Amino acid sequence: MRDGMHRHQISRELTVCRDVIKPSSLPIQTNPRDQIRPIRSPALPAAITDSIAMAAETDHHRRVDHVVLFPFMAQGHFAPFRCLAALVRRCRPDARVTVVATVDAAESIHAHLDHDAVAVHVLPFSPVGASQRLIDLFLASESLRPAFHQFIAGLRRSDPRAYVHVVADMFLAWTADVARGDPGVTHSVLLTTGGYGSALYFSLWNSVPLVPDDAECFQLPSFPDIRVHRSQLTDHLATADGGDEWSTFIHRQIAAFSRADALLVNTAEKLEPKGLSMLRQSLNNVQVFPVGPLLRAASSSSPQETTSRSPILVWLDKQPPGSVLYVSFGSLYTISASQATELAMGLQKSGHKFVWVVQPAADVNGSESPSSGLPDGFAERMEVAGRGLVVQCWAPQVEILAHPATGAFLTHCGWNSAQESLAAGVPMVGWPLSAEQFYNAKLLVEEMGVCVELARSTAAAVTRDEVLKAVDRVLGETSGVRDVMRRKAAEMKEAIDAARDSDDEYSSLGVTRRFLDAMARTSSVMGTTISGTSGEAQGRPGWPKRGMKPNPLNTEELIAVQELKI
Repeated sequence: MRDGMHRHQISRELTVCRDVIKPSSLPIQTNPRDQIRPIRSPALPAAITDSIAMAAETDHHRRVDHVVLFPFMAQGHFAPFRCLAALVRRCRPDARVTVVATVDAAESIHAHLDHDAVAVHVLPFSPVGASQRLIDLFLASESLRPAFHQFIAGLRRSDPRAYVHVVADMFLAWTADVARGDPGVTHSVLLTTGGYGSALYFSLWNSVPLVPDDAECFQLPSFPDIRVHRSQLTDHLATADGGDEWSTFIHRQIAAFSRADALLVNTAEKLEPKGLSMLRQSLNNVQVFPVGPLLRAASSSSPQETTSRSPILVWLDKQPPGSVLYVSFGSLYTISASQATELAMGLQKSGHKFVWVVQPAADVNGSESPSSGLPDGFAERMEVAGRGLVVQCWAPQVEILAHPATGAFLTHCGWNSAQESLAAGVPMVGWPLSAEQFYNAKLLVEEMGVCVELARSTAAAVTRDEVLKAVDRVLGETSGVRDVMRRKAAEMKEAIDAARDSDDEYSSLGVTRRFLDAMARTSSVMGTTISGTSGEAQGRPGWPKRGMKPNPLNTEELIAVQELKI
Protein backbone atom coordinates (compact mmCIF):
# COMPACT_ATOMS: atom_id res chain seq x y z
CA MET A 1 0.00 0.00 0.00
CA ARG A 2 1.48 3.37 -0.99
CA ASP A 3 1.27 5.87 1.88
CA GLY A 4 -1.95 4.26 3.06
CA MET A 5 -2.19 6.50 6.11
CA HIS A 6 -3.27 9.30 3.81
CA ARG A 7 -5.60 7.26 1.63
CA HIS A 8 -8.66 8.96 3.11
CA GLN A 9 -7.53 12.08 1.24
CA ILE A 10 -8.05 10.37 -2.11
CA SER A 11 -11.64 9.53 -1.25
CA ARG A 12 -12.37 13.14 -0.33
CA GLU A 13 -10.83 14.41 -3.56
CA LEU A 14 -12.82 11.86 -5.57
CA THR A 15 -16.10 13.25 -4.25
CA VAL A 16 -16.89 15.39 -7.28
CA CYS A 17 -20.07 16.63 -8.86
CA ARG A 18 -20.76 15.38 -12.38
CA ASP A 19 -23.81 17.61 -12.70
CA VAL A 20 -22.02 20.81 -11.68
CA ILE A 21 -18.66 20.18 -13.36
CA LYS A 22 -19.06 18.74 -16.85
CA PRO A 23 -16.60 18.65 -19.71
CA SER A 24 -18.67 21.10 -21.72
CA SER A 25 -18.94 23.61 -18.88
CA LEU A 26 -15.35 23.58 -17.68
CA PRO A 27 -13.30 26.73 -18.28
CA ILE A 28 -11.25 25.09 -21.04
CA GLN A 29 -9.67 27.64 -23.34
CA THR A 30 -7.62 27.30 -26.43
CA ASN A 31 -3.97 28.24 -26.42
CA PRO A 32 -3.70 32.08 -26.58
CA ARG A 33 -0.80 31.94 -29.03
CA ASP A 34 -2.76 29.63 -31.30
CA GLN A 35 -5.41 32.35 -31.63
CA ILE A 36 -2.93 34.69 -33.28
CA ARG A 37 -1.56 34.26 -36.77
CA PRO A 38 2.22 34.67 -36.58
CA ILE A 39 3.91 37.26 -38.74
CA ARG A 40 6.94 35.64 -40.36
CA SER A 41 10.14 37.60 -40.02
CA PRO A 42 13.78 36.91 -40.91
CA ALA A 43 15.73 34.73 -38.50
CA LEU A 44 18.02 36.41 -35.98
CA PRO A 45 21.67 36.65 -37.11
CA ALA A 46 23.96 34.15 -35.41
CA ALA A 47 26.01 36.91 -33.78
CA ILE A 48 22.92 38.34 -32.12
CA THR A 49 21.74 34.94 -30.87
CA ASP A 50 25.19 34.23 -29.45
CA SER A 51 25.24 37.54 -27.60
CA ILE A 52 21.72 36.90 -26.26
CA ALA A 53 22.73 33.47 -24.99
CA MET A 54 25.87 34.90 -23.37
CA ALA A 55 23.83 37.64 -21.69
CA ALA A 56 21.34 35.01 -20.56
CA GLU A 57 24.06 32.94 -18.89
CA THR A 58 25.46 36.00 -17.10
CA ASP A 59 22.00 37.13 -16.03
CA HIS A 60 21.15 33.67 -14.71
CA HIS A 61 23.90 33.89 -12.08
CA ARG A 62 22.39 37.13 -10.72
CA ARG A 63 18.81 35.89 -10.40
CA VAL A 64 17.03 33.55 -8.02
CA ASP A 65 14.47 31.73 -10.12
CA HIS A 66 11.33 30.04 -8.88
CA VAL A 67 10.48 26.39 -9.65
CA VAL A 68 6.78 25.56 -9.26
CA LEU A 69 5.83 21.87 -9.05
CA PHE A 70 2.18 20.90 -9.49
CA PRO A 71 1.28 17.20 -8.97
CA PHE A 72 -2.10 15.64 -9.64
CA MET A 73 -4.04 14.92 -6.46
CA ALA A 74 -3.23 11.22 -5.94
CA GLN A 75 -0.63 9.48 -3.79
CA GLY A 76 1.09 7.82 -6.74
CA HIS A 77 1.72 11.28 -8.20
CA PHE A 78 2.78 13.01 -4.97
CA ALA A 79 5.80 10.77 -4.40
CA PRO A 80 7.65 11.52 -7.67
CA PHE A 81 7.09 15.25 -7.25
CA ARG A 82 8.47 15.17 -3.70
CA CYS A 83 11.60 13.48 -5.02
CA LEU A 84 11.83 15.99 -7.87
CA ALA A 85 11.62 18.85 -5.36
CA ALA A 86 14.60 17.39 -3.50
CA LEU A 87 16.55 17.02 -6.77
CA VAL A 88 15.87 20.63 -7.72
CA ARG A 89 17.11 21.79 -4.35
CA ARG A 90 20.32 19.79 -4.73
CA CYS A 91 20.92 21.24 -8.18
CA ARG A 92 19.86 24.80 -7.32
CA PRO A 93 20.26 25.45 -3.58
CA ASP A 94 19.48 29.13 -4.13
CA ALA A 95 16.28 28.54 -6.13
CA ARG A 96 12.85 28.97 -4.62
CA VAL A 97 10.80 25.78 -4.85
CA THR A 98 7.05 25.61 -4.32
CA VAL A 99 4.74 22.62 -4.57
CA VAL A 100 1.14 23.51 -5.49
CA ALA A 101 -1.60 21.39 -3.93
CA THR A 102 -5.27 21.33 -3.03
CA VAL A 103 -6.27 21.62 0.62
CA ASP A 104 -6.62 17.88 1.25
CA ALA A 105 -3.48 16.99 -0.70
CA ALA A 106 -1.32 19.60 1.05
CA GLU A 107 -1.13 17.69 4.33
CA SER A 108 0.24 14.55 2.70
CA ILE A 109 2.72 16.47 0.55
CA HIS A 110 3.93 18.71 3.35
CA ALA A 111 4.59 15.78 5.67
CA HIS A 112 7.41 14.50 3.47
CA LEU A 113 9.09 17.75 2.42
CA ASP A 114 12.00 19.74 3.77
CA HIS A 115 9.93 22.58 5.22
CA ASP A 116 12.82 25.04 5.22
CA ALA A 117 13.66 24.46 1.55
CA VAL A 118 10.32 23.78 -0.15
CA ALA A 119 7.10 25.73 0.27
CA VAL A 120 3.56 24.44 -0.29
CA HIS A 121 0.99 26.72 -1.89
CA VAL A 122 -2.61 25.63 -1.36
CA LEU A 123 -5.29 26.16 -4.01
CA PRO A 124 -8.98 26.16 -3.02
CA PHE A 125 -10.82 23.12 -4.34
CA SER A 126 -14.33 22.32 -3.13
CA PRO A 127 -16.18 20.01 -5.52
CA VAL A 128 -19.46 18.60 -4.29
CA GLY A 129 -21.47 15.49 -5.07
CA ALA A 130 -20.97 11.77 -4.66
CA SER A 131 -19.25 10.48 -7.79
CA GLN A 132 -16.39 8.00 -7.39
CA ARG A 133 -15.32 8.09 -11.04
CA LEU A 134 -11.70 9.00 -11.70
CA ILE A 135 -12.60 10.91 -14.86
CA ASP A 136 -14.74 13.24 -12.74
CA LEU A 137 -11.72 14.12 -10.60
CA PHE A 138 -9.66 14.71 -13.74
CA LEU A 139 -12.28 17.07 -15.12
CA ALA A 140 -12.90 18.81 -11.80
CA SER A 141 -9.18 19.58 -11.50
CA GLU A 142 -9.53 21.95 -14.46
CA SER A 143 -11.56 24.27 -12.24
CA LEU A 144 -8.26 25.10 -10.49
CA ARG A 145 -7.15 27.13 -13.52
CA PRO A 146 -8.13 30.65 -12.28
CA ALA A 147 -6.50 30.17 -8.87
CA PHE A 148 -3.32 28.79 -10.42
CA HIS A 149 -3.15 31.63 -12.94
CA GLN A 150 -3.53 34.14 -10.12
CA PHE A 151 -0.72 32.44 -8.18
CA ILE A 152 1.71 32.49 -11.12
CA ALA A 153 0.82 36.09 -11.97
CA GLY A 154 1.47 37.02 -8.33
CA LEU A 155 4.91 35.43 -8.44
CA ARG A 156 5.82 37.40 -11.54
CA ARG A 157 4.57 40.69 -10.05
CA SER A 158 6.41 40.17 -6.78
CA ASP A 159 9.76 39.65 -8.56
CA PRO A 160 9.63 40.48 -12.30
CA ARG A 161 13.32 39.61 -12.76
CA ALA A 162 12.96 36.06 -11.47
CA TYR A 163 11.80 33.59 -14.08
CA VAL A 164 9.24 30.98 -13.11
CA HIS A 165 9.63 27.37 -14.24
CA VAL A 166 6.39 25.39 -13.96
CA VAL A 167 6.60 21.59 -13.91
CA ALA A 168 3.07 20.21 -14.01
CA ASP A 169 1.65 16.72 -13.80
CA MET A 170 0.80 14.94 -17.06
CA PHE A 171 -2.90 15.14 -16.12
CA LEU A 172 -2.83 18.92 -15.57
CA ALA A 173 -2.39 19.97 -19.19
CA TRP A 174 -4.36 23.19 -18.79
CA THR A 175 -1.39 24.67 -16.90
CA ALA A 176 0.37 25.04 -20.27
CA ASP A 177 -1.93 27.89 -21.30
CA VAL A 178 -1.35 29.70 -18.02
CA ALA A 179 2.39 29.62 -18.62
CA ARG A 180 2.32 30.48 -22.31
CA GLY A 181 0.90 33.93 -21.75
CA ASP A 182 4.15 35.13 -20.15
CA PRO A 183 7.61 34.80 -21.77
CA GLY A 184 9.13 34.80 -18.28
CA VAL A 185 7.42 31.50 -17.48
CA THR A 186 8.47 28.12 -18.85
CA HIS A 187 6.18 25.12 -18.80
CA SER A 188 7.24 21.48 -18.60
CA VAL A 189 5.33 18.27 -18.04
CA LEU A 190 6.36 15.45 -15.70
CA LEU A 191 5.30 11.95 -16.70
CA THR A 192 5.08 10.14 -13.37
CA THR A 193 5.07 6.92 -15.38
CA GLY A 194 7.92 5.36 -17.35
CA GLY A 195 8.85 5.82 -21.00
CA TYR A 196 7.54 2.52 -22.37
CA GLY A 197 4.24 2.57 -20.49
CA SER A 198 3.59 6.21 -21.35
CA ALA A 199 4.43 5.75 -25.05
CA LEU A 200 2.01 2.83 -25.42
CA TYR A 201 -0.74 4.35 -23.28
CA PHE A 202 -0.89 7.66 -25.11
CA SER A 203 -0.35 6.04 -28.52
CA LEU A 204 -3.42 3.89 -27.91
CA TRP A 205 -5.49 6.95 -26.99
CA ASN A 206 -4.27 8.66 -30.15
CA SER A 207 -5.59 5.67 -32.14
CA VAL A 208 -9.16 5.46 -30.84
CA PRO A 209 -11.52 4.01 -31.80
CA LEU A 210 -9.51 0.82 -31.55
CA VAL A 211 -10.38 -1.98 -33.98
CA PRO A 212 -9.10 -5.44 -32.98
CA ASP A 213 -8.02 -8.19 -35.34
CA ASP A 214 -9.30 -11.78 -35.22
CA ALA A 215 -7.01 -12.51 -32.27
CA GLU A 216 -8.46 -9.61 -30.25
CA CYS A 217 -5.19 -7.70 -30.65
CA PHE A 218 -4.44 -4.14 -31.68
CA GLN A 219 -1.50 -2.95 -33.75
CA LEU A 220 -0.32 0.60 -33.15
CA PRO A 221 0.49 2.79 -36.17
CA SER A 222 3.30 4.48 -34.21
CA PHE A 223 4.86 1.17 -33.12
CA PRO A 224 3.93 -1.50 -35.68
CA ASP A 225 6.13 -4.15 -34.03
CA ILE A 226 4.09 -4.01 -30.79
CA ARG A 227 0.73 -5.69 -30.33
CA VAL A 228 -1.67 -5.07 -27.46
CA HIS A 229 -4.39 -7.54 -26.46
CA ARG A 230 -7.94 -6.57 -25.51
CA SER A 231 -7.24 -7.79 -21.95
CA GLN A 232 -4.58 -5.05 -21.70
CA LEU A 233 -7.11 -2.25 -22.15
CA THR A 234 -9.28 -0.58 -19.56
CA ASP A 235 -12.96 -0.62 -20.50
CA HIS A 236 -13.08 3.13 -21.10
CA LEU A 237 -10.14 2.84 -23.55
CA ALA A 238 -11.58 -0.20 -25.33
CA THR A 239 -14.94 1.53 -25.86
CA ALA A 240 -13.62 5.05 -26.59
CA ASP A 241 -14.80 6.59 -29.86
CA GLY A 242 -12.73 9.78 -29.81
CA GLY A 243 -15.62 11.98 -28.74
CA ASP A 244 -16.31 10.59 -25.28
CA GLU A 245 -15.21 12.37 -22.10
CA TRP A 246 -12.16 10.18 -21.56
CA SER A 247 -10.94 10.65 -25.13
CA THR A 248 -11.37 14.41 -25.13
CA PHE A 249 -9.63 14.76 -21.77
CA ILE A 250 -6.64 12.56 -22.67
CA HIS A 251 -6.30 14.24 -26.08
CA ARG A 252 -5.98 17.60 -24.32
CA GLN A 253 -3.13 16.21 -22.26
CA ILE A 254 -1.33 14.81 -25.32
CA ALA A 255 -1.66 18.15 -27.13
CA ALA A 256 -0.08 19.88 -24.13
CA PHE A 257 2.94 17.57 -24.28
CA SER A 258 3.81 18.79 -27.76
CA ARG A 259 3.47 22.44 -26.69
CA ALA A 260 5.68 22.08 -23.63
CA ASP A 261 9.20 23.45 -23.26
CA ALA A 262 10.30 20.04 -22.01
CA LEU A 263 9.01 16.63 -21.00
CA LEU A 264 10.38 15.10 -17.80
CA VAL A 265 10.05 11.33 -17.35
CA ASN A 266 10.22 9.31 -14.15
CA THR A 267 12.80 6.84 -15.44
CA ALA A 268 16.50 6.56 -16.25
CA GLU A 269 18.17 6.44 -19.66
CA LYS A 270 19.94 3.16 -18.96
CA LEU A 271 16.87 1.60 -17.34
CA GLU A 272 14.51 2.22 -20.27
CA PRO A 273 16.44 2.94 -23.48
CA LYS A 274 13.71 1.46 -25.70
CA GLY A 275 10.84 3.19 -23.89
CA LEU A 276 12.55 6.58 -24.06
CA SER A 277 13.32 6.07 -27.74
CA MET A 278 9.62 5.36 -28.36
CA LEU A 279 8.62 8.45 -26.41
CA ARG A 280 11.04 10.67 -28.31
CA GLN A 281 9.74 9.24 -31.57
CA SER A 282 6.22 10.31 -30.56
CA LEU A 283 7.29 13.82 -29.51
CA ASN A 284 10.17 14.61 -31.84
CA ASN A 285 9.95 18.40 -31.29
CA VAL A 286 10.09 18.28 -27.49
CA GLN A 287 13.21 17.75 -25.41
CA VAL A 288 12.86 14.69 -23.13
CA PHE A 289 14.66 14.58 -19.77
CA PRO A 290 14.66 11.21 -17.94
CA VAL A 291 15.08 12.62 -14.41
CA GLY A 292 14.23 9.38 -12.63
CA PRO A 293 14.05 7.16 -10.91
CA LEU A 294 12.14 9.48 -8.58
CA LEU A 295 12.24 7.16 -5.60
CA ARG A 296 12.63 7.45 -1.85
CA ALA A 297 15.60 5.52 -0.52
CA ALA A 298 15.02 2.86 2.12
CA SER A 299 15.66 4.02 5.69
CA SER A 300 18.93 2.90 7.20
CA SER A 301 17.63 1.79 10.60
CA SER A 302 19.24 -1.42 11.81
CA PRO A 303 17.29 -4.57 12.73
CA GLN A 304 18.26 -3.97 16.36
CA GLU A 305 16.22 -0.74 16.45
CA THR A 306 12.99 -2.71 16.83
CA THR A 307 11.19 -0.18 19.04
CA SER A 308 10.62 2.21 16.14
CA ARG A 309 10.44 -0.36 13.34
CA SER A 310 7.28 -1.65 11.72
CA PRO A 311 6.02 -5.01 13.06
CA ILE A 312 6.18 -6.21 9.46
CA LEU A 313 9.92 -5.59 9.32
CA VAL A 314 10.37 -7.27 12.69
CA TRP A 315 8.54 -10.34 11.34
CA LEU A 316 10.70 -10.31 8.20
CA ASP A 317 13.84 -10.29 10.36
CA LYS A 318 12.95 -13.85 11.42
CA GLN A 319 12.54 -15.22 7.89
CA PRO A 320 15.19 -16.84 5.64
CA PRO A 321 16.72 -14.67 2.88
CA GLY A 322 14.68 -14.41 -0.30
CA SER A 323 11.83 -16.54 1.07
CA VAL A 324 8.92 -14.10 1.38
CA LEU A 325 6.39 -12.91 -1.23
CA TYR A 326 5.26 -9.33 -0.66
CA VAL A 327 1.71 -8.63 -1.96
CA SER A 328 0.26 -5.16 -2.52
CA PHE A 329 -1.96 -3.57 -5.16
CA GLY A 330 -1.17 0.08 -4.48
CA SER A 331 -3.18 2.91 -2.97
CA LEU A 332 -5.95 3.44 -5.55
CA TYR A 333 -6.88 0.05 -6.98
CA THR A 334 -7.56 -3.40 -5.62
CA ILE A 335 -8.76 -6.83 -6.70
CA SER A 336 -12.31 -8.13 -6.23
CA ALA A 337 -13.46 -10.21 -3.26
CA SER A 338 -13.71 -13.40 -5.34
CA GLN A 339 -10.18 -12.87 -6.66
CA ALA A 340 -8.96 -12.30 -3.11
CA THR A 341 -10.41 -15.68 -2.12
CA GLU A 342 -8.48 -17.48 -4.83
CA LEU A 343 -5.31 -15.52 -4.08
CA ALA A 344 -5.55 -16.45 -0.39
CA MET A 345 -6.08 -20.13 -1.11
CA GLY A 346 -3.28 -20.12 -3.68
CA LEU A 347 -0.86 -18.57 -1.20
CA GLN A 348 -1.84 -21.12 1.44
CA LYS A 349 -1.47 -23.99 -1.02
CA SER A 350 1.93 -22.80 -2.23
CA GLY A 351 3.59 -23.21 1.14
CA HIS A 352 5.62 -20.01 0.62
CA LYS A 353 5.72 -17.27 3.21
CA PHE A 354 4.08 -13.92 2.44
CA VAL A 355 3.17 -10.43 3.61
CA TRP A 356 -0.13 -9.24 2.12
CA VAL A 357 -1.21 -5.62 2.49
CA VAL A 358 -4.99 -5.54 2.02
CA GLN A 359 -6.79 -2.34 1.10
CA PRO A 360 -9.52 -1.64 3.69
CA ALA A 361 -11.82 0.33 1.34
CA ALA A 362 -13.27 0.39 -2.16
CA ASP A 363 -10.97 1.55 -4.96
CA VAL A 364 -11.56 4.36 -7.46
CA ASN A 365 -13.40 1.97 -9.77
CA GLY A 366 -15.82 1.07 -7.01
CA SER A 367 -14.56 -2.49 -6.42
CA GLU A 368 -15.39 -3.95 -3.03
CA SER A 369 -12.64 -4.47 -0.51
CA PRO A 370 -10.75 -7.76 -0.99
CA SER A 371 -10.84 -8.27 2.78
CA SER A 372 -14.45 -9.40 2.35
CA GLY A 373 -13.17 -12.26 0.18
CA LEU A 374 -10.66 -13.65 2.66
CA PRO A 375 -11.63 -17.12 3.94
CA ASP A 376 -12.78 -17.16 7.56
CA GLY A 377 -9.83 -17.32 9.92
CA PHE A 378 -7.29 -17.18 7.07
CA ALA A 379 -5.22 -14.30 8.45
CA GLU A 380 -5.16 -15.78 11.95
CA ARG A 381 -4.18 -19.26 10.74
CA MET A 382 -1.35 -17.95 8.62
CA GLU A 383 0.07 -15.79 11.39
CA VAL A 384 -0.12 -18.49 14.07
CA ALA A 385 1.58 -20.96 11.74
CA GLY A 386 4.30 -18.41 10.98
CA ARG A 387 3.37 -18.63 7.30
CA GLY A 388 2.37 -15.05 6.62
CA LEU A 389 0.96 -11.69 7.64
CA VAL A 390 -2.25 -10.09 6.39
CA VAL A 391 -2.25 -6.41 7.32
CA GLN A 392 -4.78 -3.63 6.77
CA CYS A 393 -2.62 -0.68 7.68
CA TRP A 394 0.10 1.48 6.17
CA ALA A 395 3.14 -0.60 5.23
CA PRO A 396 6.72 0.65 4.67
CA GLN A 397 6.89 -0.71 1.11
CA VAL A 398 10.38 0.55 0.25
CA GLU A 399 11.83 -1.01 3.40
CA ILE A 400 9.90 -4.27 2.88
CA LEU A 401 11.24 -4.63 -0.66
CA ALA A 402 14.77 -3.81 0.48
CA HIS A 403 14.65 -6.40 3.27
CA PRO A 404 16.86 -9.47 2.63
CA ALA A 405 13.94 -11.81 3.39
CA THR A 406 11.81 -10.48 0.51
CA GLY A 407 12.23 -12.67 -2.54
CA ALA A 408 9.42 -11.49 -4.85
CA PHE A 409 6.65 -8.88 -5.15
CA LEU A 410 3.09 -9.55 -6.34
CA THR A 411 2.13 -6.12 -7.66
CA HIS A 412 -0.39 -4.18 -9.74
CA CYS A 413 2.61 -2.90 -11.74
CA GLY A 414 2.11 0.74 -10.91
CA TRP A 415 5.29 2.49 -12.00
CA ASN A 416 6.32 3.64 -8.52
CA SER A 417 5.97 0.11 -7.17
CA ALA A 418 7.74 -1.42 -10.17
CA GLN A 419 10.72 0.91 -9.82
CA GLU A 420 10.89 0.34 -6.06
CA SER A 421 11.02 -3.40 -6.69
CA LEU A 422 13.73 -3.01 -9.33
CA ALA A 423 15.68 -0.70 -7.02
CA ALA A 424 15.78 -3.57 -4.51
CA GLY A 425 16.60 -6.18 -7.17
CA VAL A 426 13.34 -8.03 -6.44
CA PRO A 427 11.53 -9.97 -9.24
CA MET A 428 7.79 -9.55 -9.63
CA VAL A 429 4.52 -11.36 -10.18
CA GLY A 430 2.40 -8.96 -12.22
CA TRP A 431 -1.33 -8.37 -11.87
CA PRO A 432 -2.01 -5.04 -13.63
CA LEU A 433 -5.40 -3.50 -12.90
CA SER A 434 -5.75 -0.23 -14.81
CA ALA A 435 -4.27 2.57 -16.95
CA GLU A 436 -0.67 2.09 -18.12
CA GLN A 437 -0.08 -0.71 -15.59
CA PHE A 438 -0.76 -3.24 -18.38
CA TYR A 439 2.12 -1.80 -20.43
CA ASN A 440 4.42 -1.59 -17.43
CA ALA A 441 3.78 -5.31 -16.98
CA LYS A 442 4.49 -5.86 -20.68
CA LEU A 443 7.81 -4.05 -20.25
CA LEU A 444 8.73 -6.01 -17.12
CA VAL A 445 7.87 -9.37 -18.69
CA GLU A 446 8.89 -9.02 -22.34
CA GLU A 447 11.69 -6.44 -22.31
CA MET A 448 13.31 -6.77 -18.88
CA GLY A 449 12.54 -10.41 -18.05
CA VAL A 450 11.98 -9.67 -14.35
CA CYS A 451 8.28 -10.49 -14.03
CA VAL A 452 5.78 -13.33 -14.38
CA GLU A 453 2.28 -12.11 -15.27
CA LEU A 454 -0.47 -13.80 -13.26
CA ALA A 455 -3.62 -11.97 -14.36
CA ARG A 456 -5.01 -8.76 -15.85
CA SER A 457 -7.71 -6.49 -14.37
CA THR A 458 -10.39 -7.14 -11.77
CA ALA A 459 -12.40 -9.11 -14.35
CA ALA A 460 -9.85 -11.94 -14.64
CA ALA A 461 -11.00 -15.39 -13.52
CA VAL A 462 -7.97 -16.33 -11.43
CA THR A 463 -7.68 -19.76 -9.84
CA ARG A 464 -5.70 -20.81 -6.78
CA ASP A 465 -3.67 -23.22 -8.90
CA GLU A 466 -2.60 -20.35 -11.18
CA VAL A 467 -1.52 -18.41 -8.11
CA LEU A 468 0.47 -21.38 -6.85
CA LYS A 469 2.20 -21.83 -10.21
CA ALA A 470 3.18 -18.15 -10.51
CA VAL A 471 4.50 -17.97 -6.95
CA ASP A 472 6.50 -21.17 -7.42
CA ARG A 473 8.15 -19.75 -10.53
CA VAL A 474 9.57 -16.73 -8.68
CA LEU A 475 10.27 -18.36 -5.29
CA GLY A 476 10.60 -22.09 -5.86
CA GLU A 477 14.11 -23.52 -5.39
CA THR A 478 13.66 -25.92 -8.30
CA SER A 479 12.41 -23.23 -10.64
CA GLY A 480 14.82 -22.39 -13.40
CA VAL A 481 12.99 -19.11 -13.86
CA ARG A 482 13.76 -17.83 -10.36
CA ASP A 483 17.52 -17.53 -10.74
CA VAL A 484 17.31 -15.97 -14.20
CA MET A 485 14.82 -13.37 -13.00
CA ARG A 486 16.91 -12.55 -9.94
CA ARG A 487 19.97 -12.03 -12.11
CA LYS A 488 18.08 -9.71 -14.46
CA ALA A 489 16.50 -7.86 -11.54
CA ALA A 490 20.01 -7.33 -10.15
CA GLU A 491 21.03 -5.79 -13.48
CA MET A 492 18.10 -3.37 -13.29
CA LYS A 493 19.11 -2.53 -9.73
CA GLU A 494 22.57 -1.60 -10.97
CA ALA A 495 21.05 0.76 -13.56
CA ILE A 496 18.89 2.42 -10.90
CA ASP A 497 21.78 2.69 -8.43
CA ALA A 498 23.91 4.36 -11.10
CA ALA A 499 21.16 6.88 -11.84
CA ARG A 500 20.55 7.65 -8.16
CA ASP A 501 24.05 7.60 -6.73
CA SER A 502 26.30 9.07 -9.41
CA ASP A 503 26.57 12.57 -10.81
CA ASP A 504 27.28 11.81 -14.46
CA GLU A 505 25.26 13.01 -17.44
CA TYR A 506 22.81 10.09 -17.20
CA SER A 507 22.17 10.36 -13.46
CA SER A 508 19.03 11.89 -11.96
CA LEU A 509 21.11 14.75 -10.64
CA GLY A 510 22.91 15.31 -13.95
CA VAL A 511 19.73 15.22 -16.04
CA THR A 512 17.87 17.53 -13.62
CA ARG A 513 20.76 19.98 -13.75
CA ARG A 514 20.69 19.95 -17.57
CA PHE A 515 16.93 20.51 -17.50
CA LEU A 516 17.17 23.51 -15.17
CA ASP A 517 20.01 25.00 -17.24
CA ALA A 518 17.93 24.60 -20.38
CA MET A 519 14.88 26.27 -18.84
CA ALA A 520 17.03 29.16 -17.58
CA ARG A 521 18.40 29.67 -21.08
CA THR A 522 14.94 29.42 -22.58
CA SER A 523 13.53 32.12 -20.30
CA SER A 524 16.59 34.36 -20.49
CA VAL A 525 16.86 34.26 -24.27
CA MET A 526 13.14 34.81 -24.74
CA GLY A 527 13.08 37.62 -22.21
CA THR A 528 16.16 39.32 -23.69
CA THR A 529 14.72 39.08 -27.18
CA ILE A 530 11.40 40.58 -26.12
CA SER A 531 13.03 43.38 -24.14
CA GLY A 532 14.39 44.88 -27.33
CA THR A 533 17.59 43.19 -28.45
CA SER A 534 16.12 42.55 -31.88
CA GLY A 535 12.65 44.00 -31.69
CA GLU A 536 11.13 40.68 -32.63
CA ALA A 537 11.10 37.12 -31.29
CA GLN A 538 12.09 34.17 -33.37
CA GLY A 539 11.10 31.35 -31.05
CA ARG A 540 13.84 30.56 -28.56
CA PRO A 541 17.37 30.69 -30.02
CA GLY A 542 19.72 27.94 -28.92
CA TRP A 543 16.83 25.66 -27.89
CA PRO A 544 14.59 23.34 -29.93
CA LYS A 545 11.29 24.91 -30.89
CA ARG A 546 8.30 23.85 -28.87
CA GLY A 547 6.41 21.25 -30.84
CA MET A 548 3.26 22.45 -32.61
CA LYS A 549 3.71 26.05 -31.46
CA PRO A 550 3.15 28.78 -34.06
CA ASN A 551 6.63 30.20 -34.49
CA PRO A 552 7.81 32.89 -34.57
CA LEU A 553 5.89 35.75 -32.91
CA ASN A 554 7.04 39.33 -33.14
CA THR A 555 7.11 41.72 -30.19
CA GLU A 556 3.68 43.18 -30.92
CA GLU A 557 2.12 39.72 -30.98
CA LEU A 558 3.81 38.67 -27.73
CA ILE A 559 2.45 41.76 -25.99
CA ALA A 560 -1.00 40.88 -27.31
CA VAL A 561 -0.67 37.37 -25.91
CA GLN A 562 0.23 38.73 -22.49
CA GLU A 563 -2.89 40.88 -22.49
CA LEU A 564 -5.21 37.95 -23.21
CA LYS A 565 -7.10 36.77 -20.16
CA ILE A 566 -6.57 33.11 -19.26
